[in-house]
Amino acid sequence: MNCPYCKSENIVLVDGEYVCKDCGSVIGPEVVPPRVKQISAVALRRRVVLILLEKETKENVKRRYGEVVEFYITKIANELGRGDVGKVAMEIFRKLDKRIYQGKSPRVIAAALSYLAAEQIGFYVHKQVIAKILGISKFSIRDTASRLRRYVPRIIENS
Repeated sequence: MNCPYCKSENIVLVDGEYVCKDCGSVIGPEVVPPRVKQISAVALRRRVVLILLEKETKENVKRRYGEVVEFYITKIANELGRGDVGKVAMEIFRKLDKRIYQGKSPRVIAAALSYLAAEQIGFYVHKQVIAKILGISKFSIRDTASRLRRYVPRIIENS
């Protein structure tokens, strides 16, 4: 770099500005290229997982509510390794009135029905296990199960 005034090559960087040592004129600021932001592997993996979850959600939006609940009940039964839990839960769901579970998430309904079905069969499973499978709170399962428990005995008696 040369000084545009005295044509000297004796230029130094002082406080972020280029200064000619011979004539003392300030040539200009130091230009620093922008840093390239690198994405960590963890952030990239998290983004991929979110994309997969969004894709699953978009597909589920196209389905009917009952199909989505059935999908999640099957998923829970497969993870627990107990097909009978899924069968009993689906039987209970088909006999429930829509007004009972209206406004609830299909994941929460499926989890609560699976929990109640396992309870009826005599298979002990903790709410936290089911909550981890579907990625929901064990407290939402507790609240929904206690609400559904009022109607489940009548459904079984009518069978």
